[in-house]
Amino acid sequence: MTFSVTMPALGESVTEGTVTRWLKNEGDHVNVDEPLLEVSTDKVDTEIPSPVSGTLTRIVVAIDSTVAVGAELAVIEDGLAAVPATPVIQAVPPVALVEAPVAVVESVVQTPAPLAPLSPVASPSSRVVVTMPALGESVTEGTVTRWLKEVGENINAGEPLLEVSTDKVDTEIPSPTTGTILSIDVPVDTTVAVGARLALIGSLDAAPLVLERTPVAPTVQAPVPVALAPVVAPVAPVVAPTPILATSPGDAYVTPIVREFAREQGVALASVVGTGVGGRIRKEDILAAAKPAPIAAPVAAVTPSSAPKSAGTVAVSPLRGTTVTMSRLRKVIAARMVESLQISAQLTTVVEVDVTKIA
Repeated sequence: MTFSVTMPALGESVTEGTVTRWLKNEGDHVNVDEPLLEVSTDKVDTEIPSPVSGTLTRIVVAIDSTVAVGAELAVIEDGLAAVPATPVIQAVPPVALVEAPVAVVESVVQTPAPLAPLSPVASPSSRVVVTMPALGESVTEGTVTRWLKEVGENINAGEPLLEVSTDKVDTEIPSPTTGTILSIDVPVDTTVAVGARLALIGSLDAAPLVLERTPVAPTVQAPVPVALAPVVAPVAPVVAPTPILATSPGDAYVTPIVREFAREQGVALASVVGTGVGGRIRKEDILAAAKPAPIAAPVAAVTPSSAPKSAGTVAVSPLRGTTVTMSRLRKVIAARMVESLQISAQLTTVVEVDVTKIA
């Protein structure tokens, strides 16, 4: 099955983008959410992750080419073939039955030693440290704006773990491994340097589990007469396994811009079905879910006599008196304004000089 990678909308007013570099070549294998290419727009330079795992079969847009939002960039082949609807039964040659007289013999049957319950041996485990990535050549620090997971929750590799804001871009940091979040070291609204430790994830190692059995002494029974007869083993059909491709709506990737837009519209992301590549939720999906239902009952006409004589009192906004945390972008703008105030002259002086004699 093939998937098309398209140019995403990296902002509400962004209509096009330029491909600055391809991080993968044709024929390379790419994992889901692994950086595939770099795109530059009027507002941000960022990396575009792969929507699926597979092989990059074709690159449609060359480097330094500007394309519109939604245009096809590349084609990825996931390598999954169609599964036959009928079960596959392995052919077994017929078994020839030989008629032979049934003989009753005396034999001593030894009962095999019973097996004790399996006792697992401690399996090795690994811990992965999540660090602050370098989201640009000149970016030296970032601010944790929100944690998408909490301590004790399970997380898959490539699933968004937290949101980070820098001077250039606001993006999500995916989990580097599958496991359980053991600790969160940086709280929200904390600025840390690139390479600083953010969290710790514990995951079970891929080594097989070692099982031990406790030996039990065998028991011997008295001689029992056994009748020997030809036995034909039944043939069991072998059914090819069917891959499970079902995904839940919560597994869809959502960008911070779309998540913030859904919060403003009051739409729950769990109830929205994404129509983008790989089931991604787009801005159009949020707008479709936020449309009000049509009014079934007719609205009575308002006559001048029934109209209110005077306007009611203005309701007080519930936001009055609340404190809102300043975003990372606003903090950078404020710092640059103060720096400009300190290094730039705030007044001008004009002095008139008579240069008649010099001329």
